[in-house]
Parts: sequence; C-alpha cells; structure tokens
Amino acid sequence: MTHQRATPEGEAVLRRIVAAHAGQRPPAPDLAPVLERAFTRALRHASVPFEGLGLSPSSVTVATSVPLDAALAALPAHGLVAVLEAEGGSRGMIALSHGAMDPLIEVQTTGRVEAADLPPRRVTAIDEALSRDFIDLTLAAFAREAAEGEGRDWPARMAYGSRVEARDRLTLLLPERAYHALTAEVALGETGARKGQIVLVLPRDAALADAKGGKPGRDAPAPPPGWEAGLRASLSEAPLVLDAVLMRLTLSLGEVEALSEGDILPFDRADLASVALETPDGTVVLSAALGQQGGRRALRVAAPDRPPSAPDKAALDGDDRPAADIPAPAPASGGDGPAVAQVAKG
Repeated sequence: MTHQRATPEGEAVLRRIVAAHAGQRPPAPDLAPVLERAFTRALRHASVPFEGLGLSPSSVTVATSVPLDAALAALPAHGLVAVLEAEGGSRGMIALSHGAMDPLIEVQTTGRVEAADLPPRRVTAIDEALSRDFIDLTLAAFAREAAEGEGRDWPARMAYGSRVEARDRLTLLLPERAYHALTAEVALGETGARKGQIVLVLPRDAALADAKGGKPGRDAPAPPPGWEAGLRASLSEAPLVLDAVLMRLTLSLGEVEALSEGDILPFDRADLASVALETPDGTVVLSAALGQQGGRRALRVAAPDRPPSAPDKAALDGDDRPAADIPAPAPASGGDGPAVAQVAKG
C-alpha cells in the first residue's frame, strides 16, 4: 500500500522548508566586544615587562567572519608579519607595523623609545628575535582573556609559527576560510608620540562554538507567532510514501538462493494482525491489521494505545465485510494451520 511519491524537486523544497524552520537558532553572539576587550588587555599585559615602551591601545577595530583577502588587507603595509599556528593545524597571522616594531626594538637596545618616527625598513632576523617575546606574551594573554568568551569560534591558543618575508606567500600558507581581523592602533613612548598598528588575524571555526556550548539554550528566542501552524500548513499537502509491511521472514542466504517459482513459504495467520506502516527509511508510523472492505484489501489502523485486532479466517477466504467489522481470529496455534505465501515468478 503506497501513496504517491514526491518528485525530486518537491523533496528538495520540503527539505529546505524543514531545515529553515527546524534550524532556527538564537542570533549568534556579537563576538566583537569579546575580541576587542581581550586584545586590548592582552597588549597591555604583554607590554608590562618592557620598561619604557609605554604601549597604550588607543582603539581596537574588529572585523568578524571576513574572507582571507579582507584579512590580508588589514595587515599594515610595512613591518613584521608572522604566521600563527594552533593545535589541529589551523593558522592565523600577527603583524606589527614598523611604527610598533621599531619602538619595541629601541626599548630593548637603547632602553628608551626615540622621540621621532623612523622610515620603514626591511625586517631582519634580529628584529624578529627581539619581537618574539612580546608576541608570545600577547598571544598567551589573549588566550587567557578570551577563554570564557561566549560563542568563541577561534582556537583557544595560537602560537608563533614563522616570519613571512614575501607577503604573496600568505595566500599559499593560509587557506580560504573565514577569519576575525583585530586591528589595534597603539601609542608608544613616554608621551605617546609614536604611533603604530598591531593586527591579529584568527581563523574562525563554527564547530568550536558548538563544542564549547554555543548551541541554542534556554535563552533561545521564541519562534514567531503562528510559526508552527504555518509549518504544518506548508507540509500538510506534501505527498508521503507509506509501505504496508505484512510480515518479515528470516532465511539463510542458502535458502534464499535455493528459492524458485512455486516454492511455499509458511507464515502464521496472526502475522496479518501485525502489519506495520513504514516510511521508505524503515520508520514505523502506525500499526494495522489486514482485512477487506468492498471486495478490496484494506488495513484497519490501530489506536495508539493498543494493537489492532486481527481478521478472522473469513477475511483470508474473501469475506466482503468491512475491515472494521472483522473480528479477531483464534490463536495462530488453532486447527486451521499456518497460512502460506507462494513464490511467484519475478
């Protein structure tokens, strides 16, 4: 017993409808405040050991979920750029503009930040070595400050990887995915006269937010009024396939291979009282009993709280009574013997 099957186009539409409604989630938390606060505090913590650096973040700009080209565009034109790595292989970036890197070098070599800016220059291995401690402290402090951020979808801890000299290689080192780009405008020196930029680029992974508990919870907003009724109305006319499974018989592979036209497979008549209505994937929707109505085979659907009563021998012999009027049969062990199914030529 099979109802009309939906067309592939119709099934695709239904999947989209169900996904759109069933997938309703609370709005994703705004990550910008968490990232801004964590980056600001991390830079302040990292600058403490460098006496005289006087680093003070004046502003932090956060661009969330941007493509790789937008993240690369946030990097300063000159200065140190390094690739960051996280457990699992994801990568990010950190960059110190020459205006941020030079004071960091000066305070470690001369003990103070010069009053005047210096022109951009090529970053050397010594620059990298003298910047590593500050970068490592920044990354460690950022990990602590952002650890409990709601909806965190970036790695818990990024680590320094390697300096990148040729920026055109960044597209080879970092995959096309979404990133969070954090840009801090910083003032340096005792008077804050020196200006620079520090940029942190974090790889985004939505699965991290779900694993951390970012799925909808008790604070999820209520669906719009009439949403459930609208969904039911949209789906009520959709065609659904239901198969009536009269019985299941377990045979060995050898027995199945030996079957031929005309062979007899016995089964108990009581099996006809255990018909199951199933979807094509095997999900049982209702139970029923086989009978007849108006000379045609029919199924009597059972009440949800009790199994259906089975037809009697008259139903098997062609009784024309309605299925609902057919009484239950005697136990299958009665004298009528088992019913049979004959293997037809297929």
